[in-house]
Amino acid sequence: MIPAEDPVAEAVTVLASRGHTVEPDNDFENWRVDGGAWLTAGGLLALAIRLGLSAGVGRLQ
Repeated sequence: MIPAEDPVAEAVTVLASRGHTVEPDNDFENWRVDGGAWLTAGGLLALAIRLGLSAGVGRLQ
């Protein structure tokens, strides 16, 4: 089961709910969005943030 606070799982859920096709590789380490190039987990999070679908992680004070 995926922990509720997993930011990658949240990004996948949000992207998919907005109509994007999100596919993992066999190890769930890289992701393909809408048939594009493979992205790392960080790239996937950055994409979700750039598209305004995720707020990203907070800054440490």
